[in-house]
Amino acid sequence: MSDIKNDTYSTMPQQPVHHVRMVEDKRKNGLGVAALVVGIVAAVFSLIPLVGMIAFFLGPVAIILGIIALFLKNRKKGMAITGLILGVVSLIVAGMVTAGVSAAAKSIDETINAEHTVEYVVTTSGPAHISYWTPGGSSTEDITAEWKKSITSKDFNITSISITGSYTDASGAVSCDILIDGKSAGKNTGSGTGAHASCSGNTWQK
Repeated sequence: MSDIKNDTYSTMPQQPVHHVRMVEDKRKNGLGVAALVVGIVAAVFSLIPLVGMIAFFLGPVAIILGIIALFLKNRKKGMAITGLILGVVSLIVAGMVTAGVSAAAKSIDETINAEHTVEYVVTTSGPAHISYWTPGGSSTEDITAEWKKSITSKDFNITSISITGSYTDASGAVSCDILIDGKSAGKNTGSGTGAHASCSGNTWQK
């Protein structure tokens, strides 16, 4: 009898044992994706002068989206973290680029609108005629010896002077020099009948 029972149990089909895994897969993080996309766009714009001002708006948006995405439960965090970092980096880069552009513009403006002192220096061995540039236009004078004139103004950009000696003096000699803020910007000499010399300079390259 016992053999019959044993045979019965041995022939009964065994039920499979299912092991339940209590692991919940993390879902996609839509805000994290948005933070990443906005962060990338902000980082790209931050490298472009002037247009980079857009990064000052997009950067904080990427940061806010990234922070919110990080606090969502059971969501992937990688893209949110990357978007957050890109948002911060874009603000830093945009700030540096904007500061550099502002400094360059200020320097150019100061150079163009700065007050400069232009000094004309002329020498001649005899009578000569000179023509020189002033902020108000050109001026002329007749001289017989060394001549100097200093003008200080904000309106100087390009300056020049020319001198022509006597046409009756074959041994005549003339020279000119332009000093801008104390530094020679151009000099020249001439000799012979109707000796001629001209000099020019500008306030951008002193």
